Amino acid sequence: MKTLKGQEGFTLVEIIAVLIILGILAAVAVPRYIDLETNAKLRAIDAAVSELNGRESLAWADVKISASGYGTTGEARVWDKMTAPDTQYGSATRPFLGLDYVWAATIATQNGATNLSFKNGTPVSLTRTISSNTQPANWRKTTP
Repeated sequence: MKTLKGQEGFTLVEIIAVLIILGILAAVAVPRYIDLETNAKLRAIDAAVSELNGRESLAWADVKISASGYGTTGEARVWDKMTAPDTQYGSATRPFLGLDYVWAATIATQNGATNLSFKNGTPVSLTRTISSNTQPANWRKTTP
Protein backbone atom coordinates (compact mmCIF):
# COMPACT_ATOMS: atom_id res chain seq x y z
CA MET A 1 0.00 0.00 0.00
CA LYS A 2 1.29 3.38 -0.91
CA THR A 3 1.41 6.05 1.83
CA LEU A 4 0.73 9.62 0.97
CA LYS A 5 3.28 12.05 2.23
CA GLY A 6 2.44 15.52 3.52
CA GLN A 7 -1.18 14.74 4.35
CA GLU A 8 -2.23 15.48 7.86
CA GLY A 9 -5.61 15.21 9.53
CA PHE A 10 -7.69 13.54 12.14
CA THR A 11 -8.61 9.91 12.11
CA LEU A 12 -12.22 8.80 12.15
CA VAL A 13 -11.84 7.57 15.74
CA GLU A 14 -10.62 11.00 16.90
CA ILE A 15 -13.50 12.78 15.19
CA ILE A 16 -16.07 10.41 16.71
CA ALA A 17 -14.51 10.87 20.17
CA VAL A 18 -14.78 14.66 19.87
CA LEU A 19 -18.41 14.41 18.72
CA ILE A 20 -19.27 12.17 21.66
CA ILE A 21 -17.65 14.60 24.11
CA LEU A 22 -19.50 17.56 22.54
CA GLY A 23 -22.77 15.62 22.73
CA ILE A 24 -22.27 14.90 26.41
CA LEU A 25 -21.43 18.54 27.15
CA ALA A 26 -24.49 19.72 25.23
CA ALA A 27 -26.74 17.26 27.05
CA VAL A 28 -25.54 18.55 30.42
CA ALA A 29 -25.12 22.27 29.73
CA VAL A 30 -28.12 23.12 27.55
CA PRO A 31 -30.84 22.24 30.10
CA ARG A 32 -29.08 24.36 32.71
CA TYR A 33 -29.12 27.39 30.43
CA ILE A 34 -32.71 26.86 29.36
CA ASP A 35 -33.88 27.18 32.99
CA LEU A 36 -31.45 29.97 33.82
CA GLU A 37 -34.04 32.76 33.53
CA THR A 38 -36.62 30.88 35.59
CA ASN A 39 -34.06 30.14 38.29
CA ALA A 40 -32.98 33.78 38.37
CA LYS A 41 -36.58 34.90 38.86
CA LEU A 42 -37.04 32.42 41.69
CA ARG A 43 -33.84 33.70 43.34
CA ALA A 44 -35.25 37.22 43.04
CA ILE A 45 -38.30 36.04 44.98
CA ASP A 46 -35.97 34.63 47.65
CA ALA A 47 -34.32 38.05 47.86
CA ALA A 48 -37.76 39.68 48.15
CA VAL A 49 -38.71 37.38 51.04
CA SER A 50 -35.48 38.32 52.81
CA GLU A 51 -36.23 41.99 52.16
CA LEU A 52 -39.75 41.62 53.56
CA ASN A 53 -38.44 39.92 56.69
CA GLY A 54 -35.87 42.67 57.15
CA ARG A 55 -38.54 45.34 56.81
CA GLU A 56 -40.78 43.47 59.25
CA SER A 57 -37.97 43.47 61.80
CA LEU A 58 -37.43 47.21 61.34
CA ALA A 59 -41.13 48.05 61.56
CA TRP A 60 -41.54 45.77 64.60
CA ALA A 61 -38.55 47.35 66.35
CA ASP A 62 -39.91 50.80 65.53
CA VAL A 63 -43.21 49.91 67.21
CA LYS A 64 -41.49 48.23 70.18
CA ILE A 65 -39.37 51.28 71.01
CA SER A 66 -42.19 53.77 70.46
CA ALA A 67 -43.63 55.59 73.45
CA SER A 68 -46.72 53.35 73.53
CA GLY A 69 -44.77 50.11 73.08
CA TYR A 70 -46.16 47.01 71.36
CA GLY A 71 -49.24 46.57 73.53
CA THR A 72 -52.49 45.19 72.15
CA THR A 73 -52.36 47.17 68.91
CA GLY A 74 -48.75 46.37 68.07
CA GLU A 75 -49.43 44.01 65.16
CA ALA A 76 -51.85 46.44 63.54
CA ARG A 77 -49.30 49.23 63.87
CA VAL A 78 -46.54 47.03 62.39
CA TRP A 79 -48.83 46.15 59.45
CA ASP A 80 -49.68 49.83 58.97
CA LYS A 81 -45.97 50.61 58.73
CA MET A 82 -45.44 47.81 56.20
CA THR A 83 -48.29 48.92 53.95
CA ALA A 84 -48.62 52.65 54.49
CA PRO A 85 -48.30 54.70 51.30
CA ASP A 86 -45.40 57.09 50.89
CA THR A 87 -43.27 55.54 53.60
CA GLN A 88 -39.98 53.75 53.54
CA TYR A 89 -41.70 50.42 54.19
CA GLY A 90 -44.62 50.02 51.82
CA SER A 91 -47.20 51.40 49.47
CA ALA A 92 -51.00 51.13 49.22
CA THR A 93 -52.23 47.87 50.76
CA ARG A 94 -49.12 45.73 50.42
CA PRO A 95 -45.39 46.18 50.84
CA PHE A 96 -43.72 47.84 47.86
CA LEU A 97 -40.72 45.93 46.50
CA GLY A 98 -40.11 47.75 43.23
CA LEU A 99 -41.71 47.83 39.82
CA ASP A 100 -40.39 44.42 38.78
CA TYR A 101 -42.29 42.60 41.52
CA VAL A 102 -45.98 41.87 40.98
CA TRP A 103 -48.34 40.99 43.80
CA ALA A 104 -51.18 38.74 42.63
CA ALA A 105 -53.73 40.36 44.89
CA THR A 106 -54.07 42.73 47.78
CA ILE A 107 -53.23 41.07 51.06
CA ALA A 108 -56.52 41.33 52.89
CA THR A 109 -55.31 40.33 56.33
CA GLN A 110 -52.05 40.65 58.18
CA ASN A 111 -51.54 36.91 58.35
CA GLY A 112 -52.83 36.15 54.88
CA ALA A 113 -51.36 34.36 51.92
CA THR A 114 -50.69 35.86 48.53
CA ASN A 115 -48.72 35.28 45.35
CA LEU A 116 -45.69 37.26 44.26
CA SER A 117 -43.89 37.09 40.92
CA PHE A 118 -40.80 38.76 39.48
CA LYS A 119 -40.95 40.19 35.94
CA ASN A 120 -44.01 38.10 35.04
CA GLY A 121 -42.32 34.91 36.15
CA THR A 122 -43.97 32.01 37.90
CA PRO A 123 -46.06 33.23 40.85
CA VAL A 124 -44.80 31.99 44.20
CA SER A 125 -47.11 31.63 47.20
CA LEU A 126 -46.08 33.60 50.27
CA THR A 127 -47.56 33.56 53.74
CA ARG A 128 -47.07 35.99 56.58
CA THR A 129 -47.27 35.04 60.23
CA ILE A 130 -48.26 37.90 62.49
CA SER A 131 -45.87 39.56 64.89
CA SER A 132 -46.08 39.29 68.65
CA ASN A 133 -44.66 41.14 71.60
CA THR A 134 -41.59 38.88 71.47
CA GLN A 135 -40.90 38.50 67.73
CA PRO A 136 -41.50 40.24 64.41
CA ALA A 137 -43.76 38.87 61.69
CA ASN A 138 -42.26 36.40 59.27
CA TRP A 139 -42.73 35.96 55.52
CA ARG A 140 -42.03 32.59 53.95
CA LYS A 141 -42.50 30.83 50.65
CA THR A 142 -45.07 28.07 50.66
CA THR A 143 -44.37 26.93 47.09
CA PRO A 144 -40.98 26.64 45.39
